[in-house]
Amino acid sequence: MDLTNPEEIKKLDPMGVGRALELFPDQIKETWKQAVASNIPSFNPKAIIVSGMGGSSNAAKILQGLYESDLKIPFIVHNDYGLPAWVGSDTLVVANSYSGNTEETLSSIDTAKKVGAKIIGVATGGKIGEMVGTGEISGVVINPGQTNPTGFPKSGLGVSLGGLFGALHKARVLPISEQELFDSLKEVTDIRDSWDAIEMSKWLEGSLPALFGGRPLVGSLNAGRNAMCEISRNFTQFYDFPEVNHVLIEATMKPEGARQIKYIFFESNFNEDRVKLRYSVTQKVLDEQKISYKIYSLKGKSKLTQALELPHYAGWLGFYISMLQNTDPGPEPWIIKLKESLAQPVH
Repeated sequence: MDLTNPEEIKKLDPMGVGRALELFPDQIKETWKQAVASNIPSFNPKAIIVSGMGGSSNAAKILQGLYESDLKIPFIVHNDYGLPAWVGSDTLVVANSYSGNTEETLSSIDTAKKVGAKIIGVATGGKIGEMVGTGEISGVVINPGQTNPTGFPKSGLGVSLGGLFGALHKARVLPISEQELFDSLKEVTDIRDSWDAIEMSKWLEGSLPALFGGRPLVGSLNAGRNAMCEISRNFTQFYDFPEVNHVLIEATMKPEGARQIKYIFFESNFNEDRVKLRYSVTQKVLDEQKISYKIYSLKGKSKLTQALELPHYAGWLGFYISMLQNTDPGPEPWIIKLKESLAQPVH
């Protein structure tokens, strides 16, 4: 497979996953504008909790990591049914669901109503879209338009991210301007023109990828792992520093299959100095163990740009790995089977 030949790629990707990845910046811009134009009121909560699963959760985790050193109130991501017991009337609950039908997120809305919490819904439609449309809850029904050709959440991270970004900005709980966001998206596009995603994917193909990163980009690391899992359909894991040094380092050589693991260190100038040192020391240990790894130095000039750059880069790794394995990255037969067994809408 020639990864630089668009005609070969198009034959193997009829649903347009690659095109959706190209439009990642446009996804964010489109749904940001829609959310900012909505009638979401301003809030002054004592805590924010975002309920979401999969890609919708990834968007929240990116923001959680990005703003944890700036926000003066807790920002929590909830990946389950219901809500924690501490949620109350002074909590802002954001129900973020690409489809608007995610049963765990709908369960969180039910719980939020019972405890009198403030609620914002962000979805492309579904039951949450209906609630927003009737005024039952505040929020925005986002429309990705032509920016996500597949219609699947796995290629629409920017759709969820832009909608959530814009909704929290409109609610006046997130310190970001449109100019700041759009400047970062322009920078990500420029970085994409010169990064080594094709070479890195060729190195990774046939291995078990493991991604390393640290604060403030742990949420982006999580989102990158998820994109690789869903798009390449290859088992991928991530670990965050400094915790990885307290967990993994004694478990890198056994069983024999562990030799199939290849590690990528996502290095950031925004990591703590001690974390940077831990990167270096860990790499020396892996050298001694004769374990394969590579380094990707994030190029963004700001935390925001790097928070977008990392999952976007990982999404392309997943796409190229799929191409190298001669696999259409679009269909989701096992997700469909699982959700049909649960009598739940697929997306």
